Amino acid sequence: MSTSMPRFEMPSEVVAPPSTVADEPGVETSRDAQPSAPVHARPGTRSGFGWRQVVIACVLGAVLGAAVPATLDAVERAAAAARVDTLRAAALDYLTAIADGRAELASEAVPLGGRGAAAPDAVLQAAGRIEAYEVRLVHVDGAVGTAEVRYRVGGSDVYRTLQAEHDATGWRLQTSLAEVVDLAYYEPITRVQIAGVPLGGGAPVLLYPGTYTVDIVSGPIFLSGGDVFVVDGDPHTPTVPYVTAGVVPQISDYATELAMASVAACQTEPGCAVPADARVEPTGAVVRMGMGATMESIDLSVPVAAAVEGGPEWFEVRVRVVLDERGAPVEWLCGKPGELGTDLVPCAA
Repeated sequence: MSTSMPRFEMPSEVVAPPSTVADEPGVETSRDAQPSAPVHARPGTRSGFGWRQVVIACVLGAVLGAAVPATLDAVERAAAAARVDTLRAAALDYLTAIADGRAELASEAVPLGGRGAAAPDAVLQAAGRIEAYEVRLVHVDGAVGTAEVRYRVGGSDVYRTLQAEHDATGWRLQTSLAEVVDLAYYEPITRVQIAGVPLGGGAPVLLYPGTYTVDIVSGPIFLSGGDVFVVDGDPHTPTVPYVTAGVVPQISDYATELAMASVAACQTEPGCAVPADARVEPTGAVVRMGMGATMESIDLSVPVAAAVEGGPEWFEVRVRVVLDERGAPVEWLCGKPGELGTDLVPCAA
């Protein structure tokens, strides 16, 4: 009897059970029987670009975004500081030009606004100029600014605010320190000039801050000048130089001689204001009383004192000088002592 053994057949292909392989720590993927099959991420797993990279990118973006305004802020601050510095330099250069006696340069830096012409450099250089000058404070607001300045002139401190505007060429100061010299009250017998430059006449003359001395000028009859006045650069304080005019010593001496002769002649006449026995002496300075409308004559007053009983008495003798077309004296007329309203007669020499 034959016994047959059970027959087993080996499968032609062994299929391995699915297995799990960890491609990355903490991440599992399923591997199929076919090695070439694509691997698909399971739900809840991450591939290539993960959340960490997203966080880093956000942080970097925030840092870079904050850095841009900060950089722009720094640039703006630097530009503002540069504008303050350039305005300060412009104001200081202006004060330096005045202190150095460079009136023409100062007029180029700041317009005079059609108020007249500035006196030439020689006039400012002959003056006692500003000192202890400084730019105390500068304020800039966009294209406009101000510069607070201080300087000393004529023994006083002056504070001014200079307005300025900014354009393509830089800062331009708009406030001039030059002042118009008011000669409205100056008399025609005087010649107002400084360093040989006449200040009277047609167009107004402007002077920069300084202490000025009027030239002493001698004419045929009068001597004027020698007076000192201060220009402080502040339009609220008018500049009105007072110019003294006196009679030329030779003319004063001759007018006094004629007046004494006129008094002596009067004393011999009845009704004379000066007693015949009174001793008469000249006293005081000869001064101008008036002049003709066209300056064809000038009236002088000669003061005299008469010693009479009870004390001295003072009288004035009027002496008129008739001038030719050149202003030289050609005739002398005298009045009686104490009678200024009477007609004048040729003086007794």
